[in-house]
Parts: sequence; C-alpha cells; structure tokens
Amino acid sequence: MKSLDVWVQAIINGVALGWLYVLMALGMTLILSIMGILQLAHGEIYMMGAFLVYYLTRQSIGIYPAIALSMVVMAAVGVILERVLFRPRANQDVVLTSIVISTGLTLILSSAAVVGFGLYTKSLPFLISGSFSVAGAGVPKDRILVIGFSVAALLLLYGFLKRTRLGLAMVASAQNREGSFLKGVNPNQMSMAAMAIGCALAALAGALAGSILQLQPYMGSLPMINGLVTIVLGGLGSIPGAVIGGMILGLLNGILPVMFGPAVAAVAPLVIVILVLLFRPKGILGHD
Repeated sequence: MKSLDVWVQAIINGVALGWLYVLMALGMTLILSIMGILQLAHGEIYMMGAFLVYYLTRQSIGIYPAIALSMVVMAAVGVILERVLFRPRANQDVVLTSIVISTGLTLILSSAAVVGFGLYTKSLPFLISGSFSVAGAGVPKDRILVIGFSVAALLLLYGFLKRTRLGLAMVASAQNREGSFLKGVNPNQMSMAAMAIGCALAALAGALAGSILQLQPYMGSLPMINGLVTIVLGGLGSIPGAVIGGMILGLLNGILPVMFGPAVAAVAPLVIVILVLLFRPKGILGHD
C-alpha cells in the first residue's frame, strides 16, 4: 500500500507531464489543421528549444530570458522551415513529401545535437527551488511553475485565436481553406504563422521539460508520440479536447507506474487510444 505522499507526488507529476503534452499537441494541431501536414520533426524542435536554453544559460543568461529567447528563435526557425522546405512542395503529394522532409529533418537535427552537445545527459537550472507541503507530501515548486507556464501559454493562444485578426484568419483557414482564401485570407501567411507558433510552443515545452527532467539529443521522440496520442484522444482542432487528452495521458503516465509498474504504464495509453478510436473515432471533443 503506497503512502499518501507518493500518490500526491504522482498526481502532480502526471498533471505537469500532461500540460507538456498539451503544448506539443497544440502546436502539432495548428500545423496539421492549417498546413495539412504531419510535422514528424516536431519532437526535434522541442529538443532544440531545450538545448538552446541550455546553451544560453551557460552564457550567464537567466533561465527565464533564455526560455523567451528560445521561443523567439525557434519561431523564426519555423518560418524558415515553412518557406524553404514545405512551401515549395505544396503542389506535390502533401502527405508523402511532408513525411519525407520531416523525417530527414529529424535525422539532421538530432545528429546536429549529438555533434554540438554530445550524448551525455545535461540539466537546466531549476525554474524555482524548494517545495510545498501538500497532505504531508513535498511537492516541488518547479512542477507547479511548469503547470502555470503551460496554462498561461494556452490562455494566450486561445485569446490570440479568438480575439485577433490574424488568429481569426487562422481559425477560418483551418476550418475551410478554400473558403477563407476567397475571403482574402493568404494561405501562405497562415502557414507561416502556424509553423512559427507551433515551434515556439514546442520550444517552451522542451525548456520546461528540461528544467524538471534531463536533456539528451533523442529526448523529442517520446513527447512527439505523446502529442499525437493527445490529439487522437482529445480530437483534432479542439483546444479543450487537447487539454482533456493531455490530462488523461499525463495522469496515466504519472499514476500507473506507481500502481502497476512501468510496463503496464507503457501499454495502457495505447489501449485507451484504441478504445477511443473504436467508440469515438474523432476523439473526445473532435468535430463531427
């Protein structure tokens, strides 16, 4: 029988992981909805964002300015990727070319990280030190801060999509690309914006994850898969669905290892996804 403090820590860790999955899912959803491509190198953007923060903090830049700079730089990288790699091939087989390009990009970025930073794991400075006492359990403050940053990013994105001209144009383009084009929405601008925002969110997720976990060149593969699972669970194009899907997946990954061990924890999310696809193919809150 596990003690109460173990359960509290497992739940907090699960919620923190869930919010990281939400950030990944939101970026991938924007790119998929607007550009119509599955960006398989999104995990490597997550990894590069984290390593950029590591590099900047080694140059005596504070962790918070480093995270902000990483988001800006990776947003610019996203614009370059869209302009140079994805847009020139927009008239080709979109699905096939995007898979080939992003797979190649995955290999290039992970190899660059190995060359630049080596294979040994590294750590970022703590966002904040110390812990709270909840029901007799010590809850690290940095987990709470990770959740807070993630929630703030979600609210800013939601406000941007609902309150700004560019955000409304992106929503219209995602819902009906041809119809929005007839209304004067430039699809190229929407694609650039989607890639920039998606990469910035991935960089934020990577930096937050690096502050509570560890960095290594292949750290992006599992978060990308979990981001895809979050999209499947919540439903493509639904922000509330992404939150629900991320929380389900995060809590499973936080609690199941304590209850049943890592083997069951690795299989359970896949079983949940299969069940959701069987009974709700569009996801929990997916659009019909």
